[in-house]
Amino acid sequence: MSNVIHRLAALGVALMLAMPVTAAWAQPAEALRVEYQQWQIGRDGVRQQMDYAETLYREENALWVEREIPEAAERQHDQHAHGGLGHKHADVIGAPLWIRRDDQGGLDVKLVDRHEKRLIDIAPPYYGNVGFDGHWAESWALADPRALAAMQPASIDEQGRETYQLDRGDQRITLVWDPKGRYAVSITAQGKQGLSGRTLRATPLAAPASMPWQGLADYRDRDYSDLLD
Repeated sequence: MSNVIHRLAALGVALMLAMPVTAAWAQPAEALRVEYQQWQIGRDGVRQQMDYAETLYREENALWVEREIPEAAERQHDQHAHGGLGHKHADVIGAPLWIRRDDQGGLDVKLVDRHEKRLIDIAPPYYGNVGFDGHWAESWALADPRALAAMQPASIDEQGRETYQLDRGDQRITLVWDPKGRYAVSITAQGKQGLSGRTLRATPLAAPASMPWQGLADYRDRDYSDLLD
């Protein structure tokens, strides 16, 4: 996973007033493919765009986030990092992020280095280095359901998905929420001048035979700060 990941929590959904959810939880979608896009038009009229996708594996108190990396790009990176120059000890580009939450809401965040079979513990001061903003709900569900509980949906479709709309500063935000699968189906934020925008689209995947964190018994523990020496 790259050092900086601009997730769509930055759209402002996470800043809405949070309220407790009283409705019973539905069975969540166990796996999601999430596509991100961000674009802006400069003074020269040139549109710049960034796209990427991730796969999320979810249990009630566990989340695995893995960037989709084309095989050719991964092979080129491996040849550079693991070739004649040897493996760079701080090289964790493309590593999945594994986040667990305990009963008190405390978080355990690790990078999973498959090349060296290491579980790299990430302390809160370094969350930003691995693209995690520290907000469990927004990372797990792509939007905080407690915030949505404080709002009335603009519409509800035949599948029960709820659409919310709000303005925040210069942005107009549209969010579609799946209360059964417990995730944001889409979030769109566009500047009112039409010069910038961000989108998120999530698609449920078939549940995996086993979660990816179940195959890490032989991985060694490391501390992220050790990689900064």
